[in-house]
Amino acid sequence: MPKFNKQAYLACDTKAKNAIRSYLDSRGDFTNVFEDYGPDIQSWRQVWHEVEIKSSWENEWPPHWKSVHIPYRKKKYLEKGKVMFWVLNKDCSEAIFIDGKHLVEDYVEVIPNTRYPKGEHFYDIPIHLTKRICLT
Repeated sequence: MPKFNKQAYLACDTKAKNAIRSYLDSRGDFTNVFEDYGPDIQSWRQVWHEVEIKSSWENEWPPHWKSVHIPYRKKKYLEKGKVMFWVLNKDCSEAIFIDGKHLVEDYVEVIPNTRYPKGEHFYDIPIHLTKRICLT
């Protein structure tokens, strides 16, 4: 399992949580944040929300990105019930929304990245199963 990157967490976590909480609250889906190392946000509708920032996503979603990667280690969150995943752009003005029901074993792949050139297990979710949402 990849080593926890505290610097990246501190740089992005609160910013991402605030953006998604603001969006959900504005739609009447009021939220709480629990820091229990589980999903980041719980809505009053008994839905959990996990958020992250993809800092390499600026401006438009690149057309050659045909999928969204959710770390496989997030599988444990699915045991809590209904979980939604949010991947935000660098400035938290847009998000890609993924319903947790799409995180199935058929989509698990080892994908190399800058932190782990040998690869890390991810859910490789096809972009057509996601929804792009403007947060501003």
